[in-house]
Amino acid sequence: MNTKQMQDVSIEIQLANRKYPLKVKSEEAVTVQKAAELINSKLKEFESKYGVKDIQDLYAMSTLQITTKLIELESNNAGNHDQIHVRLDEMDQLISSILDEK
Repeated sequence: MNTKQMQDVSIEIQLANRKYPLKVKSEEAVTVQKAAELINSKLKEFESKYGVKDIQDLYAMSTLQITTKLIELESNNAGNHDQIHVRLDEMDQLISSILDEK
């Protein structure tokens, strides 16, 4: 067995007021937790800035802003083009799964 293989770890993140148990590669755990913190920060920002209470609207607004920033990074880092698309797809899948649970 390759000692450099990534091992899955169980983590729990909280988005809005819901907890989500996840299995992620150990090397990705910190990044996933930071992503959850960013999403929560954007949800709070939009709720206070625009008085929006509907969580789906808050997720949509947050997703749009975060994705826009990722696309800007993509245009600035053409060499990382494929990696950014993978990350966008991962975010899309995560957000879709969250919205599907509603």
